[in-house]
Amino acid sequence: MNFLEGFSKITRTDTFVNSGVGLEQKLDPSKLDFAVLGDSFQDFFRQGARISPTLLSMPKGCLQQGPHCHPGGEFSYVVEGEYFDGDMEGGVINTYPAGSVVFYSQGSTHRPLSKEGATILYIPFDGILFGKDPEDLARKMVKVGTAEEAVEYALQWMVTDSGKRQELRKTILDS
Repeated sequence: MNFLEGFSKITRTDTFVNSGVGLEQKLDPSKLDFAVLGDSFQDFFRQGARISPTLLSMPKGCLQQGPHCHPGGEFSYVVEGEYFDGDMEGGVINTYPAGSVVFYSQGSTHRPLSKEGATILYIPFDGILFGKDPEDLARKMVKVGTAEEAVEYALQWMVTDSGKRQELRKTILDS
């Protein structure tokens, strides 16, 4: 499987990728396999006023964390342990072991969880938005000017009931 085939298996649309957008790619030493994914830093990140490099220690059994949004994107490096981006029921979407480099593009949402614990160095490029529930998070995303497609995508994975999701979409995006 080449890089683009592997990359396309990530939960995504053609223009917005959610939950673990820049996974590490193990390359065959006999060839260089890569794809240019954007023309500049701004294709993935929006530099804001709140850039704060942070060393996070996720404890063992960190499985209750809610989802959050990266308005300007985030760069992460897993120093020790392992974490995963989980769905709202705690199912694994993508796993990031020690040594993984992960980036989340601007407007992306995810729910980081860890069974064994992890130490992560991360740099959010314009803060992090937390909500008390998916509706609250989506409202905050709209308030800060997150792209409508990113909000819709967040609602898609955070609210699995299609009727409730459509209702929220109308009240949040169409108002």
